[in-house]
Amino acid sequence: MEELTYEKAEQELEQILDDLRNDRIGIDALAEKVERASKLIVFCKEKLASTEKKVDDIVKQLGL
Repeated sequence: MEELTYEKAEQELEQILDDLRNDRIGIDALAEKVERASKLIVFCKEKLASTEKKVDDIVKQLGL
C-alpha cells in the first residue's frame, strides 16, 4: 500500500470537497466520504504539528 503523504491527503480532501460542492457524491456514499475526510484532516494536522516541532528543534540546535 502506498504511503500517505501530506500532499496526497490534501489532494484527496480537495477532491472530496469538489465532489460535495458539485453534487457528485450520492447519499449512500456521503457518510463514508465525510468519515474519510475527517481522518485525512486529523492526519494533516498531526503531520503539520510534527513538522513544526522538527523545524523548531533544528532552529534551536542552530542557535537561531
